[in-house]
Amino acid sequence: MTATSAQRSRRQRNPRGQGERLREDIIEAASRLLEDPASPPLSLRGVARAVGVAATSVYLHFDDVDTLVRAVADRHFSELARTLSEVADGLADPCARVRARAVAYCEFGLASPGQYQIMFSRPLPLRRGEDGVRDQVPGRPAFEQLVEAVAACLDRPPGDVDSRLTATLIWQQLHGTVSLRVSRPLFPWPPIADAVTDAVDRLLAGARAADKAEAR
Repeated sequence: MTATSAQRSRRQRNPRGQGERLREDIIEAASRLLEDPASPPLSLRGVARAVGVAATSVYLHFDDVDTLVRAVADRHFSELARTLSEVADGLADPCARVRARAVAYCEFGLASPGQYQIMFSRPLPLRRGEDGVRDQVPGRPAFEQLVEAVAACLDRPPGDVDSRLTATLIWQQLHGTVSLRVSRPLFPWPPIADAVTDAVDRLLAGARAADKAEAR
């Protein structure tokens, strides 16, 4: 019996009505393969072998590799959004929520560099919706949460244009922090929480200073 045959025999067929379970198994297997730098380019047949099912079973859930990669990224973005929401819950100070979310973002990326690479270090296929591509950008809900938190911290209305700019600058800073620490782990970096909090506070202070200058 080949390894693939043995793997298939070990995997029990999902009972009728549990196709969603197989879909999740496929996403999980694809995620592991994408995180492994030694794995060959992702293919639906390769994922099928990893799960222990026939390739036709994978095609029932995903039309092509792009849709599967997008599903993997969507899962990780959902995990990130949930993590960021949880750390901000219970914090009354809106600026404390921004800092907590920023630190949690970096800790998420550093704890799961493989997942982070899937989310941010490779082009992701966009999915058009009724409202256009803009609302279909992967990970947008997590970013919108940051925009809302920044607006509340700066005492601005939700959806404020300047708050969106400040949130974008904060995200750029956080992404750079994760990317540099992953690629240069031996550099004498300061503690992550201290470095992130200081950077975020400086950006928020700059936004407040700009508000005061405009009010003069």
